[in-house]
Amino acid sequence: MYKYIFTLSLFFFFHLGFSENTENISPPPTDYEYDASLDQPEITIREEKDEFIEEYRLNGNLYMIKVTPKNMPSYYLIKYDQNGDWVRKDMEGSAVSIPMWVIGEF
Repeated sequence: MYKYIFTLSLFFFFHLGFSENTENISPPPTDYEYDASLDQPEITIREEKDEFIEEYRLNGNLYMIKVTPKNMPSYYLIKYDQNGDWVRKDMEGSAVSIPMWVIGEF
């Protein structure tokens, strides 16, 4: 019961403290230029023998390849690490994908 009353009192005091300051806040400026090409991958589609190959590049780095054989289901080759190891991902029964984001590059 004390936790409930304590939580409500904290909420009440924080609400009073923040409600007074919201009148002086101006909206952020909207005069920036947005370049949509920075967020979109480059996709190159080519046809070889009996399959279509789509190459996905972001900032010039090839990170995924989609292979679509004729009369067969498509599959993906996803770059696993910077050493050039590739992992095949099929559409059916795909395994858990581990996030591998780049935090910073030098």
